[in-house]
This record gives sequence, structure tokens and C-alpha cells, in this order.
Amino acid sequence: MRAERTERLLNLVLCLMATRRAVSRAEIHASVPGYGPVASGAAFERKFERDKDELRGMGIPIETVIDAHGDVEGYRIARDQYALPPLDFSAAELAVIALAAGVWDEAILGPSATTALRKIEAVQGQPARAVQESLVRVQVSAADAALLPLMAGLREGRVVTFDYRRSAASQVARRRVDPWGVISKDGRWYLVAFDHDRSATRVFRLSRIVGTVNVTAQPQAHPADPEVDLLSLVMQSEPESEARARVSVQSGAGAHLRRMADEPLDPFTSGVINVTAPNHLHLVASLCSAGEHAVVEGPPEVRADVVERLQAVARRHAGRT
Repeated sequence: MRAERTERLLNLVLCLMATRRAVSRAEIHASVPGYGPVASGAAFERKFERDKDELRGMGIPIETVIDAHGDVEGYRIARDQYALPPLDFSAAELAVIALAAGVWDEAILGPSATTALRKIEAVQGQPARAVQESLVRVQVSAADAALLPLMAGLREGRVVTFDYRRSAASQVARRRVDPWGVISKDGRWYLVAFDHDRSATRVFRLSRIVGTVNVTAQPQAHPADPEVDLLSLVMQSEPESEARARVSVQSGAGAHLRRMADEPLDPFTSGVINVTAPNHLHLVASLCSAGEHAVVEGPPEVRADVVERLQAVARRHAGRT
């Protein structure tokens, strides 16, 4: 339903920008996909009013055109009021954009971020190379899959629920929180939120969230105070011990593990590397993501955990093609 509404809103914007004259309600009802002639007049009126208010709330200047008799002639969007100015980024600004795109390098939005960056570079006329020379590196890995739904909860101001493990050996507990912000620190992602059950602010490591994050329909009861310094709360949270492993990687594989290595190894060379992760769960997830192209040589407990998780995946997908 959300995808259908988004598509309908986009179709409405395109319709109102396609001509300089005002477009009447009857024309919108008949021609804009998402309304269609099958909808009754009353249903169309309700839907159109909601869509019009939502678009105006986004800052899209939908103009109501009144005729000489004082009646509503139709609606339009003036291109000069809605069109974007020419792109003109400095080298430093391009570096920041490239860094933002690099955050999604190994996540579900990776292809979309790369495509957007290439389009900006094409219009700008210069590549965003400055970030390649930067020492700043922020990434989203498989261990941080909770980031996308948490950002949705933040954007929509909704309560989110998830299962959380306080440490590698502790039991999983259900959490119900009002998300305040997501912070990246030292290569790790943290959620700062108000915990409903504990009636207090808490800091959660995304790598310790188990399973999926659910965005509920309930609005936040305790929204973030603008004066609260989220980064300071993360800095004050309990430090997390690093996890290490010795791994044999094949030539041309294990790019993520090579970036975690203590010493660089040519990407087209097989070899043994020592990798360091922010925590045990992050380390195991990174090792599992390499599949058959990486073999854990030690320590034994890390190897056993990786083998157990890969076997669980194999059992779950047994018989599938």
C-alpha cells in the first residue's frame, strides 16, 4: 500500500508539471494512475485531498487556480518554483556525498547509492575522488541490517520493537523503544532510544539486535529532546571488547575481511590475515558473509561459531534451488 501511494503521488506531480495550464479535478481523476475511473467520485475526492495536502507538506508548491467567476479551475505546479537549481558542488562537498554513498557499500542500498553518485558526477563533470584519499571510513555490513528499519522508524516518528542480546553469551530480550538517533562510532553503529519497559534512555549496538526490527503504527510517546547530545550518550555507554580471528582468504575474494585486516593483502593474492572486529557478533557475521572463500584458522571458539551458523543456513535452505 505504501508503494502504491508513493507511485500515485509521483504520478500526480508529473501530471501537474506536464502543462502550463491548470489541470481540472476531472482530468486528474481520469488520467492519473492510482485514482482511475473505477474509483467513485467521493473516494477520489478524499484521496485527492489527502494527496494534495501531503505533497504540500513536503514543500511541493501545488497552486490552486481560480477562474474569473471565483471557481476552482484546477491545479498546477509552476516549474520555476519547483525545479532544482544547477548542481555545483565543491570538491569537498563531492567527497562528503561519496562518503555517504560509501556507507551503503555492502548493504541493500549499495547499487542505488552508486547509481545516484554516478549521476551526480555526470552532471557535475568531475569524479568524487577526494573521499578515496580520506582516512574516514563508514560502512554498513550484514551485521547492521537493522539500520534501514530503524531509520524508517526515526523518519516516521514510530515506536520500534526488536530482540536484543546484551552480550555474546546473554539471553535475548524483547525491547520496545522510541528511536532518537543512529550514530556511527569507531566503525560500529549505535541506536540511542527511549526504552518503554525501563522508562529510561538506552544505547543499543546494532550488531547485537537479533532478527528483524519491526516498525509499529504507534507514534512515539517520548520523542528526542533537541538539546540531547546523542554522540555523548554513545561515548558514555559501556565499552565493547574487540574480537579477532586468523583467516585464510582466497584470491579475489573476502574484500570486506581484507579491509578489516591488521596488515594489507593484495586483493588478487591468497593468504592468511589477522582481522579485528568491534565485537564477536560482528566478526562472525563478516566471516560468514565470505562463505567458502574464507576459512577460519583460529581461535577455535570463533571457528566453531562460524561453522555452526553456516550449517544452520545450509539446513534452512536444504532442497532449494
